[in-house]
Amino acid sequence: MENHVFKMEVGGREVVVESGKYCGQATGSCTVRCGDTVVMVSATASEKPRDGIDFFPLSIEFEEKMYSVGKIPGGFIKREGRPSEKAVLSCRLIDRPLRPLFPKGFRNDVQVIATVLSVEPDIPPEIWAMVGSSVALSISGLPFAGPTGSVVVGMIDGEYVLNPNSEQREKSDLHLTVSGTKDAVMMVEAGANEISEDEMLGAILFAHEEIKKICAFIQGIKDEIGKPDFEYEMHEIPEELDAAVREKFYDRMVWAMEPFDRKERSEREAAVKAEAVEYFTEQFPEGRADIEDSLYYTMKEIVRKKIVHDGVRPDGRGYEDVRPIWCETGILPRTHGSAVFTRGETQVMDIVTLGPIGDGQTLDGISEDTFKRYMHQYNMPPFSTGEARPIRSANRREIGHGALAERAISPMLPGEDEFPYAIRAVSEVLSSNGSTSQASVCASSLALMDAGVPMKKPVAGTAMGLIKDEEKVVVLTDIQGLED
Repeated sequence: MENHVFKMEVGGREVVVESGKYCGQATGSCTVRCGDTVVMVSATASEKPRDGIDFFPLSIEFEEKMYSVGKIPGGFIKREGRPSEKAVLSCRLIDRPLRPLFPKGFRNDVQVIATVLSVEPDIPPEIWAMVGSSVALSISGLPFAGPTGSVVVGMIDGEYVLNPNSEQREKSDLHLTVSGTKDAVMMVEAGANEISEDEMLGAILFAHEEIKKICAFIQGIKDEIGKPDFEYEMHEIPEELDAAVREKFYDRMVWAMEPFDRKERSEREAAVKAEAVEYFTEQFPEGRADIEDSLYYTMKEIVRKKIVHDGVRPDGRGYEDVRPIWCETGILPRTHGSAVFTRGETQVMDIVTLGPIGDGQTLDGISEDTFKRYMHQYNMPPFSTGEARPIRSANRREIGHGALAERAISPMLPGEDEFPYAIRAVSEVLSSNGSTSQASVCASSLALMDAGVPMKKPVAGTAMGLIKDEEKVVVLTDIQGLED
């Protein structure tokens, strides 16, 4: 196989991308090397779409190999097991900017696997797995509307630093990961020591300038070695069916979206859906799924129009209005700290437990972090959304939301010298209608203070949304489930 080598400089370091030497049966693959950090990324797609689904089946795996840092895995088995929390968070970082860039109606399974082969402590592998994923997909021929570029931005003494090294990360007041295309930012994730809005915006714009260069680099790779376009079957709602559903049931769906009460709105929507399916049974006997899809997109169109052009949100609030809030603390007699935070129909109970420093979490992975004294865990049981389904171990979403809250609260916790205890906060979602991750931040602040933890300042959060219709853009505060 012919090996192709491409080079560019990012943040003062040479980045080398190779493709063609390894993983010949993958749809697209590459290795990315920066310093002594090496990540191999493969993207593979099924030949046919998966039957019976209404979503794009994209899966992302970030494989941490202990040999990459010269370690032998612990335990009796002596091999890598389930993904670490850091690996799960890396999967989410890779996934979020890629998923929206595939066309609606694409139903082929696509799997992206990033395998970490070697790690230099100064150069974490996550960002190069993100870049490698974009390269592998771009050259695969799959209908991927990239490429994307990704960088990390730090801030030291008011100056932005691109992809900071270990020493710089220790001093930095910001850890910002940004991913995007040459035209727009797709994903932002950050932790900071209380920086201003202007500083955060400046960091995002600083990142995007470098992202544009990475995108141009990857586009050059695609132009040179990209495969022919992948042939696939696009799932589309038949025009005749879609037109018939809209003509007959558009006004009924407008009626369904009128109530501000979520329960009444859901009941009306279900009634309209049942009416439509029954009405078109003879005309489109095999079209139930397409009828429901047509109604769903009609509903989205109506809700967007009401929000953007009529200024009416689903529950009647203004763009900047926050739902009613009530809280209580000290609700559990034998726990160290407890609180409930309720915002609208979203409700989270948080319980804090204190212990000796030795009760902190030992981290066995490939990163420099080996221990943490503050652990924040998030659980969302099925009853919180009115569902009945089996309870499994923590899923990627729960791990991600727990890490988000942990990152928000950590800077406000006292140092180990002032408060020499390990701290575990557990957020139990009791009811969900949007913004549960931010409700867990609020509940945790209350529970930590109830436990006597001398926080520097309480931390609060709310979810924000942006809706664009044609050229009009609206920003929403405290978004709920339907808006999300």
